[in-house]
Amino acid sequence: MNRVHRRLAFWQGITIALLFIGYAGYYLCRSDFSVSLPLIIDEFAAHGMPPAQAKIRLGAVTSIAVLAYAMGKFFLAGIADFLSGKRNFLTGMGGSILFALLSLAGGLPVFTLAWIGNRLAQSTGWAGMVKITSRWFSYSSYGAAMGAISLSYLFGDAVARQFMGFLIGHGFGWRAVFQVAAGTLFVIFIANLLLLKESRIQIGLAEPEVNSLNLYGVEGSDPKPSSLRDLLRPLLRSPAFQIVCALSLGTTLVRETFNTWTPTYFNQVVGYSKAEAAGMSSGFRFLAAFPCCSRAFGAIAWAAAGARLSCSTACC
Repeated sequence: MNRVHRRLAFWQGITIALLFIGYAGYYLCRSDFSVSLPLIIDEFAAHGMPPAQAKIRLGAVTSIAVLAYAMGKFFLAGIADFLSGKRNFLTGMGGSILFALLSLAGGLPVFTLAWIGNRLAQSTGWAGMVKITSRWFSYSSYGAAMGAISLSYLFGDAVARQFMGFLIGHGFGWRAVFQVAAGTLFVIFIANLLLLKESRIQIGLAEPEVNSLNLYGVEGSDPKPSSLRDLLRPLLRSPAFQIVCALSLGTTLVRETFNTWTPTYFNQVVGYSKAEAAGMSSGFRFLAAFPCCSRAFGAIAWAAAGARLSCSTACC
């Protein structure tokens, strides 16, 4: 391996690590609500609101926020193609930190608006991460890279829940959990701000090779589309893209339901303490990670053998 290849491999490894840790960190300011939900319900009950009504109102907050997240995927995520992947990735992270702290500033109306803002901000992160990956890896290894990075949201959520369960077990209230989560994500934000690079060009290398069979043809090698219409039209005409969107909608609804309510279920129905319930809720993410790990390692093995992979190889 010559010097250029060693340098590229080094920076590709740094990029994967930063993206993995960065997107995993998103879940500090996403799962904090789920993990703290039993504590928030108790606080509302202490102020005279029946627990059943508190759960309904907080469930409504979750539903509205998920809708905002979905809308952000349509109207904000695509900005990465026109500005930069790094800006999207850092904007989502910084916005999540800001809104997590703003949610502590008032009662339920302020909390609702802040949580909507949080999910809107986070909707930009995945697209930014994918954009950066596409500018660091050629299409022959893109699937392997995304296979590894895609594990971030599973392990990130699981580890975040264990971490916040530990905090709750040591007497932290939900506001303190939110503050620690935001502070930890801020450290990750700074690391990505200083070290993450948008593309190979920033280390003096050419853009990676693009698959000639991509939906955009020769224009697929241009990192910035000429217009929003040119960006969306090939995607909206693709049956594969339509099927993936429909599947993603269904699985996201199931995922969000489990992610939000498992700590409350384990606490109020099964009888675990709030700290134990937070930790137990991570089990779903750890279990989900194993089949994805096998796919990711399979993609890496194929890449090592010289196989040409598409990004669909890494879908979990």
